[in-house]
Amino acid sequence: MKKKTIFFTILILSSLVAMSALNAYTSQAAVEPVANLVFKTNGGGVRPDYGLYIAQYLREIGIEVEVKVEEWSVFVGTLMLTRDFDIGVVGLSGGGASPDMYDVYGETGSLNLFGMNAEMPYGNESENMQIEGVTMTDIEARQQWYYDWQELVMDKIVPILPLFAPRSYVATWANTLGYDARWGIIDSLPYIEYDGFHAGQVALDEFSVADANWRDLNPLQTDDTSSSFIFSLMAESIIGWSPDLAPLKTSLVEDWTQIDEFHYKFTMRDDVYWNPSYNVTGRTASSDPLDPATTPLMEGLFDGSVSDGTNQQVTAKDAVFTYLAWSNDLVSESPTYHQWISNCYVDPVDELSFHIEIDGNPNTPAVENYVDFWARLPWEIIPEFFLNSSESDVTYTYGNAQCTGLYDGILYTDQWVAYSTSAFGCGKYMLDYYIRNSVTVLQASPFWHGLGVIDGTEQDLDIATFNVRVIPDISAELAEFKAGKLDWTGLTAFPKDRQQMQADARFVIQSYMAASMTFMFYNMRRPFVGGTDNNVYLTAPGKEEYTKGCAVRKAMSYAVDRDEMNQVIHDGEYLLAHSVIYPYTAFYYYNDIIKYTRDLDAAVDWLSAAGYDITVDPSPVPIFGILAAIGAASFVALYKKKK
Repeated sequence: MKKKTIFFTILILSSLVAMSALNAYTSQAAVEPVANLVFKTNGGGVRPDYGLYIAQYLREIGIEVEVKVEEWSVFVGTLMLTRDFDIGVVGLSGGGASPDMYDVYGETGSLNLFGMNAEMPYGNESENMQIEGVTMTDIEARQQWYYDWQELVMDKIVPILPLFAPRSYVATWANTLGYDARWGIIDSLPYIEYDGFHAGQVALDEFSVADANWRDLNPLQTDDTSSSFIFSLMAESIIGWSPDLAPLKTSLVEDWTQIDEFHYKFTMRDDVYWNPSYNVTGRTASSDPLDPATTPLMEGLFDGSVSDGTNQQVTAKDAVFTYLAWSNDLVSESPTYHQWISNCYVDPVDELSFHIEIDGNPNTPAVENYVDFWARLPWEIIPEFFLNSSESDVTYTYGNAQCTGLYDGILYTDQWVAYSTSAFGCGKYMLDYYIRNSVTVLQASPFWHGLGVIDGTEQDLDIATFNVRVIPDISAELAEFKAGKLDWTGLTAFPKDRQQMQADARFVIQSYMAASMTFMFYNMRRPFVGGTDNNVYLTAPGKEEYTKGCAVRKAMSYAVDRDEMNQVIHDGEYLLAHSVIYPYTAFYYYNDIIKYTRDLDAAVDWLSAAGYDITVDPSPVPIFGILAAIGAASFVALYKKKK
């Protein structure tokens, strides 16, 4: 009889479980969908996974989502042409130097996937704020302006739900002190020193990294990061630039004043000199050490003068020449970068000061209708005495600023040709020699002015020799680093190796924000998530300033659990983004903005305000199951009593 008791108990309890499950299912199934939407993204990577999670979350508030994954070229057509979707996920990358995102959030922007327009409520205000913001040169006022714009868009329009911003990872050996990944190698070098040897290391005054072959060391003609990196080791930036993408007064420019809305005066520090104009052609590892008394010096184009490290001071004329050359299509690969400069000249009284006048009129036909002012100032300075000529011909920049000395064909002069392979600057290092497909070697400059840009304090260079080895394959680079033959390497592409190295005391792993982010976006042209509801204001108390379309988008945003997605898909390592611009754009990124953290109560509240009544019970009480359990217990007790 004991076996029968167990059998009946199991049978009834099984019924209990089945009835509980049925009750839970019917409780949720009783919620009629308030909408059926289409989610689209491209295949590959984790974006389809995003879609499945988002569909699961939205189902909890009565929104059914069909997830469709398309091949990239088809998806691009969907985004730009057919737009037969309600929500989707895309990523943006490669930007972040400026808060200007008009291409994405402007009515005529080429990447306006959402259907933002000036006719919808708050759309005109957003449009005008974007147009005005990019013409503002006062840095603090511009920051606050973009804070207000971000809050407006994410609170009153909600075209997107920001998802994640990835991090980039780099590794150094634990004996390397002073390196800060956010500032990067160039700015960290004056602070770097070693605390003993690491495995495979042979010298305490050398630093070795890997890169691809560089192409052209003249920054005006450079179109690859490898060339830019080498030149940055030799050069100094006119305006300092922080990891938060804000201007600093710790580089060549030590101060500035605003004359009027579109006129600035910049003052450079004194006692900075050009490094020797060495001709390194033909130098090898066995060549004598660099010395202006014995190493050949190249003569400048202007008057045949040379630099020996002490005789050619860096002044405002070099800064003016740099900006004018950048914006002159005779010598620059990117002349439009500075077409907003209407005038740039040396101060008539102070040779260490220069002026920049900006055409702030967006209607000027020859000038771009925005001023990306501060983000275009931190260029590395180039030597006017060497690259400018004594010609009296006048040419003009894209912004119609006058240039003297630049002429058609100047790129083919001996000096310009030589500068592409034997460049020099006023920076921390001097080009020693290079072996194509093998290595580029630079030596610390004894003529460097000795000021660290990170904190503006006096520094020296403990790293006497800087080696850039040519290792195009990143797996081979990582192997060389682990063998101790390199002192720095990137780890973003190797998450498993990174996790192992993070647990290894021999290494230090640092991260910094990458200039990219992914987001879920709403096709505001479509009904339910937008359409005519973009123009219908709510009547719910306290929500009268919001539209029905915005309320739906808010509800959907509150329903998505981005924290869980990050933990499951990215091991919690990505940063949750909250705004319409890159978190990488730290100076302008508004972190105190409204945040759509998972909140089902808020989601239901906003849906209700939009006129969609739904009762969400994520943990339905299994009434029938409880009754079955009581019945089962009574049956067993009765059965035992009879026995």
